[in-house]
Amino acid sequence: MDEEADLALLDQHLLKTNLLSQRMTSILGQLDTRLSRLDKTIAPLGLQVLARKATTASGSSSSLTQPPTHARQVSQPTRPARAVPPPATTSRSKLEGYNLGPAISSLAPIPATPSGTAPPSANATPADETAILTRGPDIMALGEYFGAMDSVVGDLERMWRGLVEGRGGAREAGVKDLSRLVDVGLEGLVQLFLQIARDGTSRLLDPDHLISSGPPTPQNLFPALQTLVPLSNHLQQYTDPRSPHKKTQELALPQRDQLVRGLADIRGEWLRRTLGPVVARVDEVDEGGIWEGGRGREKVKAITTCWEVLLVLVEAETLLISSLFPSSPPADLLPLTLAAPLNTLNNSITPTVSTIKRSPASHAFVALDLYQSLTRLHSRWEPATAKCFSMLDTPQNSAYSITSALQGHIATLRQLSIRSFPELLVDIRSATGQGTAPSSAIGDTTYSTLTYLETLPGYEKTVEGLLGSSQSQRSWLMGQKEAPSPVRGAEEEGGVVHLFVADVLGTLIINLNQRSGNMRKPIAQTFLLNNLSHIRNTTASLNSDIIGPGAEDMLNKAYREAKSQFLSEFTSLTSFLTAAPQPTRFVPTITASTERQHLKDASMQFFDRLAELETICAQFPLSRGDPDLRDRVGKEAGDLIGGAWKAFLGRCVGKGVDKYLRGSPEEIVKRVQAIFR
Repeated sequence: MDEEADLALLDQHLLKTNLLSQRMTSILGQLDTRLSRLDKTIAPLGLQVLARKATTASGSSSSLTQPPTHARQVSQPTRPARAVPPPATTSRSKLEGYNLGPAISSLAPIPATPSGTAPPSANATPADETAILTRGPDIMALGEYFGAMDSVVGDLERMWRGLVEGRGGAREAGVKDLSRLVDVGLEGLVQLFLQIARDGTSRLLDPDHLISSGPPTPQNLFPALQTLVPLSNHLQQYTDPRSPHKKTQELALPQRDQLVRGLADIRGEWLRRTLGPVVARVDEVDEGGIWEGGRGREKVKAITTCWEVLLVLVEAETLLISSLFPSSPPADLLPLTLAAPLNTLNNSITPTVSTIKRSPASHAFVALDLYQSLTRLHSRWEPATAKCFSMLDTPQNSAYSITSALQGHIATLRQLSIRSFPELLVDIRSATGQGTAPSSAIGDTTYSTLTYLETLPGYEKTVEGLLGSSQSQRSWLMGQKEAPSPVRGAEEEGGVVHLFVADVLGTLIINLNQRSGNMRKPIAQTFLLNNLSHIRNTTASLNSDIIGPGAEDMLNKAYREAKSQFLSEFTSLTSFLTAAPQPTRFVPTITASTERQHLKDASMQFFDRLAELETICAQFPLSRGDPDLRDRVGKEAGDLIGGAWKAFLGRCVGKGVDKYLRGSPEEIVKRVQAIFR
């Protein structure tokens, strides 16, 4: 902060030094011109004494409309050599011939001292004041300019009151001339004000430093503040509603509006450039795959940071306006100033919202994250900006569009978030496998759905508020006749979020069953068992308990059925070993030879089918990432086949088929279990 204050002070001193140099150069040039004119005027007169022409007090219309004689006149030879004093009744209220044209006096107005605080000379003529105002204000000689302005304003107000009271004559033309001169003087002050303001907004502030340190002081925010305060104070004298100068106020109000618009443009552009680095971060974050790899969180953080920086700048700008216009801050200056930066921030958020609109389900958590972040920010934004506008007496109708600037984005993101819930179910229901080749691997839909459920607990309260705001339960089903899960209501499941999760899992199970129905056995059973086992394992390890009792029962039931269907392939294998020979039309009686042939065929069919299962399970195995599943299913299949083979060996004793029996029960069990290793 000390370094910033020193830099601001150095900038101000440099500005004053440059202005002083320009002023001194101008003074020297004017002095040289005055001396030259004076020499040319005196040379023909020899030693004759000069006298000032006395002003008349006639008040005639010709004196009011004719420009005054500014050249010094030579007194008559017969008159005493002394200056003729002005009559005692001479008054400034009788216009001495103000003229907006160039001064024709042989002596130009004497400039003020470099300090800029010296009042105009008591001997200054109306032509002097006209020249001062038409020449324009000098920052190093404001006292001279202010004195000329006040003098002309006083004359204007006296003449205008006389005109209003019905004392006409030449006053109407005089009021018109004086009004034009006051207007020129005010315009000069406004242009000088805007020029200094423009030159004082070259240095930008660091947005990250603003967030960490808070609003800077007005002097650090705007180094030209102290230079502009005298200008703004004098201008406010003419626009103050309590001012007795009613005619001048009428002239000053349009100039004030011009000053406000110009200053708002200057400050608004400076705010926009200060926000440039944080706005650029929003554009730098990848739009494709907006949620993957944390890019969505980066996008949301960048957008939120933009608004946080602007909030700090709004507070700082309010303090600046209060310091720059202490008596009566322009009520419309802050809204006009914020127009440009707000437009920039609104444009920066639009591409992100458009991306979410294209696929709300895919970018659901970007919408929820941004919705949460802007909602939290709005709870600070609205009271802080309302306080700022209250300090500046800004009308509520002018301030509303800014205090509610985030509401439109929040409402849009809220609708997109609500829309994402039914669209997620539609995406799961309509998902198909990648490619046409059969596969027992865990599906992409399973992975994406579980990723969604793993992320959902971080937004549980927000999702509960969004889903609970609907008038109908299970609004996410969008009129679907049958619910995808057997859960009956939110109370039974533990909340509306738990009910939604149950329907998500139910929809996923339905999709897996439909996809497995298009596969041949046992690939279908393997695919279904792999996916359901992975779902159970993942949901059981979630950090937050969003799986209600109904959803858990549904998953367990689906898993048991899938495992039973998978083991049914091995159960069908045992049917070769347990089947008894049946009499036929050609072999009506079961003999020993018939039974031996039956046992021989059963053994050969058993080993053929076993070899086929070994080949299929090697090509489409149970998930290698789930060793517990492989061990559990392998043990059950081994026990099932081993028991059946042991009973089959008992039937084969003494039947002469030993050469067709290729192993003991223990060896067959190991062979079956090897399928799952």
